[in-house]
Amino acid sequence: MSMLMATAVNAQLNRQGGRGQGPCGEGDGPAYGMRYNLDLTEEQQAEITALRTEHFKAITPLRNKMAELKARERTLLSEENVDLKAVNKTIDEQTELASSIRKLQVKQQVAVKGLLTDEQAMKLQQRRQFARRDGFHGKGGQRYGQRYGSRGPGQGRGYRGI
Repeated sequence: MSMLMATAVNAQLNRQGGRGQGPCGEGDGPAYGMRYNLDLTEEQQAEITALRTEHFKAITPLRNKMAELKARERTLLSEENVDLKAVNKTIDEQTELASSIRKLQVKQQVAVKGLLTDEQAMKLQQRRQFARRDGFHGKGGQRYGQRYGSRGPGQGRGYRGI
């Protein structure tokens, strides 16, 4: 009975904890250290936090612009007479913006990796490979493989007509 009670209390605490709590790690510091248990020094944590803040400030306007472009594309496609030239221009702008965003993300990853020791970098790489292998970043979205099997709900069944 007491074992069951302790389990219930621990489960409740993990649910209430929010970010930074639960099976991925606890405590203060950037997500990299908590998520991958890299045992970062305080100096590494501070530098990574500064990098993340700088990255957030640079990438947020680009993500907002991407959302605007996607909304613009939906608006253009919903019109009775679709202006393909305008749609194509919007798609081209999205492609350029996506490239810029990806370049900033890679720059961020390289900068963070440069702050890590060889052992920490190896742990980080192993965790990323493990996450990909377990379907955390698969076709169906984050963690789809666990909940719905190898396919998402309704995926892979083919077109069934009108």
